[in-house]
Amino acid sequence: MPTERKVATVAELTEKMSRMQLAVITDYRGMTVAELTGLRAKLRESGAELIVAKNTLLLIAARETGYDAMESLLAGPTAIAFAYDDVTKAAKVLNDAAKATARPLPIRGGMLGKNVFPADGLEQVTKLPSREQALSQVVGLVQSPLSGVVGVLNAAISNVVYVVQARIDQMQPAGDAA
Repeated sequence: MPTERKVATVAELTEKMSRMQLAVITDYRGMTVAELTGLRAKLRESGAELIVAKNTLLLIAARETGYDAMESLLAGPTAIAFAYDDVTKAAKVLNDAAKATARPLPIRGGMLGKNVFPADGLEQVTKLPSREQALSQVVGLVQSPLSGVVGVLNAAISNVVYVVQARIDQMQPAGDAA
């Protein structure tokens, strides 16, 4: 029989999984409380969070949200990082922690959307454009055709004005200069 605390934890994990864009599963063994606290602070700055949770509760929440592919990554003591907004920033923080020289964070893998990626796939996630870069690229793609249309319309209007002016010049007698 599940306790109220376990039910509340599953509900909280389910809510977080339903909002996440990226989840990175790690093994936190060997890290000190101070190191975990520092990593959590860095992740918070990037719009992400790190949670230590039991695998069975994570699996229940994953199944409820359609992330059951995560099951293969849940073995041993597990910490999971959820990124909600800018996945690139959070991935860079975790990638830096995984490459730390003093005590690297062992990454098991993760999920980007509904796709599972292996531990070395986190490096690829860091190469994705940030949210701001992606938005500016979209604006550039939208703006480019619009400025082309404006240029064509401007040229067409200018051509009409030149034709009308030329016709006016033709209709005026040679001696009448305006």
